[in-house]
Formats: sequence, structure tokens, C-alpha cells
Amino acid sequence: MSREATLPQPENSASSVISKYGASLGIAASVVGGFVWTAREAPLPATAWAAAFLFLAAEHDVRSLRIPNWLTFGGLAVALGQAVGFGGVPGLLTALTGVAVAFAVLIVPFAMRWLGAGDVKAMMVFGALWGAEVLPALFWMIVAGGLLAICLVAVRGELWDLCVRWGRSFWITLSTRRVTYFGPDPGSAASGGIPFAVAIGIGASLYQLWGFPWA
Repeated sequence: MSREATLPQPENSASSVISKYGASLGIAASVVGGFVWTAREAPLPATAWAAAFLFLAAEHDVRSLRIPNWLTFGGLAVALGQAVGFGGVPGLLTALTGVAVAFAVLIVPFAMRWLGAGDVKAMMVFGALWGAEVLPALFWMIVAGGLLAICLVAVRGELWDLCVRWGRSFWITLSTRRVTYFGPDPGSAASGGIPFAVAIGIGASLYQLWGFPWA
């Protein structure tokens, strides 16, 4: 084998790095751009910090389908500290209420393995930033997450399997009066998860545009 054949090719390495990070950075920037633009119409508390956290969370989630603990725990600490700094004890209580609301709403999807722990912790950060206002925003985030999941499954040609599994789960639940869920096969698109941080950003933007539908 010739020497030239065994030498590494930096061009390919550079291309792979650009491909790996380019998509995640582009998607994260788009999500944050929409979030900041809609905030001009309906400003939310700590918009600048929320945008920074959202960018990092979305970029990591798109690239690796996980949101690291250093980001969620660090973000939560900063959000709570900010609440104390601007609102004192009442501000801290408001932030903790938002954290509790986000946890309570998402604990069931987490238990059903529809969401990862990082997704729940990311929403707890937004709960600390927004307080109880995070509750109506969660509606749009869950809707956005569901639509994103359906789109990813449809692109992989597995939409019919999804409908069959959900229909079967619903029928068995009604028949036995016990909550039953038939999960996806290993290796399928549905089992791979979605970058829920993207859904968080889209849902937040929709909420800032349209508010809560039944308010």
C-alpha cells in the first residue's frame, strides 16, 4: 500500500465537522430568531437569557439528541438567581412555582418515555424564568413536539405503524380500563426521539404570537 493511501485527508474531516455542526447551528439560530422576533409582540420575562439558553439547548439537542446536565442545571441555577436578584423572595417563589408546574406537566410524558430527562429539565429552566406563565406555553410546546415527531416518522415512512400502535393502545386502554401503550420497535424513527428543545422554541414563539387558545 502506498504512503499516499494511508495519509489522513483533512478535507474530509473538515467537511464532516461542518456538516455535523452546520445543521445544528442553523436550526438553533432559526428557532431562536423566531423566539426573539415574536417576543417583540408579547415580551416575556428574561427574554435575552431565555434566548441564550434556548440556542445552546437546541444546538446540543439537534446534534446529539440530548441536553447536557451542565446546561440544564447551570441554566436553572442562573434562572433562580436572577429571580432572587430582581424579585427577592417573592420572585424566587414565582420561579419555583414555574419549575413545579413544568415538572408536574411533563412527568407523565417522561414516564411514558416520550421525553428525555434533559427535555424535562430544560422546561424547568423555562418555568423558573417565566413562573406560572409557563403553563399555557407548555400547550404550544407539546403541540409543536407532537407535530415534529409525526413529521419525522412520516419522512421515514412509518406513519401507518404509528397510527396502528396508537389505535391499538387506545382500544386496549378502553377495553381493560388500564392505561396501555405499545411502544415502537427498536431502531425505528419513533424510538429514536426528537430534539424537543426545538419544539420548546417553536412552542414559545407560537404562544407569544397567539397566546392560549381558550384564555
